[in-house]
Amino acid sequence: MRIIEATLTPLHLTLANPLRTARGTYATRDGFLVRLRDEEGRIGQGEAMPLPEFGTESLAITHTVLRGWLSSLKGQTLEDSIEGVEATLVPSASEEVRQRGARIRGIDPEEPVPAAQHGLELALLDLVAQRKGIPLCWLLAEEARQEVLVNALLSAEEPEALAQEARAAVEEGYQTLKVKVAGRSLDVDEARVRAVREAVGPRVRLRLDANGGWTEPEANRALDRLGWYDLELVEQPTPPEDLQALWRVQRRAPCIIAADETLATPAAVRTLLTMDLGGGPAVGAVVIKPMVLGGLLPSMVVALRAARLGMHAYVTSSIDGVVARAGAAHLASALPSGDLASGLAVGRLFADEPKDHPYQPRQGLVRLRDMPGLGLSPDFSREH
Repeated sequence: MRIIEATLTPLHLTLANPLRTARGTYATRDGFLVRLRDEEGRIGQGEAMPLPEFGTESLAITHTVLRGWLSSLKGQTLEDSIEGVEATLVPSASEEVRQRGARIRGIDPEEPVPAAQHGLELALLDLVAQRKGIPLCWLLAEEARQEVLVNALLSAEEPEALAQEARAAVEEGYQTLKVKVAGRSLDVDEARVRAVREAVGPRVRLRLDANGGWTEPEANRALDRLGWYDLELVEQPTPPEDLQALWRVQRRAPCIIAADETLATPAAVRTLLTMDLGGGPAVGAVVIKPMVLGGLLPSMVVALRAARLGMHAYVTSSIDGVVARAGAAHLASALPSGDLASGLAVGRLFADEPKDHPYQPRQGLVRLRDMPGLGLSPDFSREH
């Protein structure tokens, strides 16, 4: 396939209400839309939405790197296959960053640029799948599922409002709910978790996300108390850099512990997937954030390796836009197991979310259409 046009468009998203996590409060999200047009007029779309607090490069570096990559791609003829995508990305990630890193202050040519790589990779995969006439997920796994189970992220602060939000989500069909914890007193967190459990009853799955906001002793105390509310899992209870603490917490926890921010660097991913301290895998699950891991292909590798070690894997958004979530949904459908709900139902958090797009959850599910590539219209990114 020959790349005739490669464009980069700024993307600014506003949250309806600021989202508070243990790592910060977010009111807006900024990034870029990538569009690649081939010689037959097909358009592949990707999204780069950096989040440095979770392990990506900065917005400025994302812009600089993508601008250079896209400039170098114009007029090139590429192999329309996964191998061709990988071959295109590897030289870009090394040569272009090295050339520009010498001239632009703050860019270390040896540092990864996962958000930029995600944006380019997704656009290339979308284009390749369109050329083959298959949904993107079939590039990743022939046995990909057509439906992806998703959880509802509850964002209210006060227990009463949180309970009301939980009831509304269950009425919409969600069977897995997620609550942000840490960054508050344990008494407050317990009141919030109790309110949700009492509002929805025992059958709904309830998961917590601490975003690495507890120390190991705090995590143990919190899980001793919050575990009474029949938790499905807890994401990143301890600081991401302390893998042994995460391992120890999992050994005594009443539920699955999921590594999330721990997967922010390639070195940490390798350690998590190879560490052997006895007593089974380091954690019960890994949270796959394609924007942080550098795209769908490296994310799939992590998920497959985790599965071989006995860990579950599920996909979550990094508070991304529709294009990135579309790619994440195709990845989630291709994972070895779909038992754990993925965190892709975050559109309701945005004030400017498009009202009609094919990746809106219905009854707690995202259903993939049998359309080539991502299945988004060629003008979707320009319209929104």
